[in-house]
Amino acid sequence: MAEYEAGLCNIGPKGRLQRAVFGALAVAFAIGVWGVFRLNAAPSAYLLLLFVPLFAGFVAIFEAALGFCVVYATRGVYDLR
Repeated sequence: MAEYEAGLCNIGPKGRLQRAVFGALAVAFAIGVWGVFRLNAAPSAYLLLLFVPLFAGFVAIFEAALGFCVVYATRGVYDLR
């Protein structure tokens, strides 16, 4: 196995697919909850909680697109399966 090099692709096709699916589901969930909140006139302060799934979803989508996992990078590991 080759040595890990920072900044290079550190996830393979399987990891990219997992992140893309998770990201799409997280963003879809946040949009769905936002729609329910808007229809039911829920207090706007609760909409701030949607930051969590939106952030996680967009990070996962960017990781899938770039092939680079931030958590793996901090640990200095890679999984190219």
